[in-house]
Amino acid sequence: MSDYAYDEIYVDKIMQNQGKMFFYLREELPDVDEKWFIEKYMRSDIRRLLDGANPKLAAKPAPELLRAFINRECGGEYQRGEQWGGFMPQWVGEIYSLYQWKYNVPSAELIDLLPLSDMERMYIPGHQMGWDAAVKKIHDVVLAKSTKLTVK
Repeated sequence: MSDYAYDEIYVDKIMQNQGKMFFYLREELPDVDEKWFIEKYMRSDIRRLLDGANPKLAAKPAPELLRAFINRECGGEYQRGEQWGGFMPQWVGEIYSLYQWKYNVPSAELIDLLPLSDMERMYIPGHQMGWDAAVKKIHDVVLAKSTKLTVK
């Protein structure tokens, strides 16, 4: 039995869709606050269902998933604000998704474990490593942080 969150057959689809959705967000909602969106999405019921690879949601293309989230979870409204620019939102989406699967951490907890400020700091070295290496390195950072918190 695997410790992964769900069957590996869904990993690439969910990971790529989340990355595409976080990037596509600018086209669909050009004035959206990307950090607000990512935080809200990671704590949403839709993401919770994807934590278990809900097949209906896993099969949705990124634009449909985005619209479903905005309509269902945000009542069609969203917060306006700053955008990161570049490919950072896509990378963050992919890394959060892969990390969630690999370490079986609920997305609502993951956003607290790996806040966006940490992800922003890790982007430059992390995006050059490849997904698996970046997730491993980020996990090492998370373990080091949690060890420092418990040691007195």
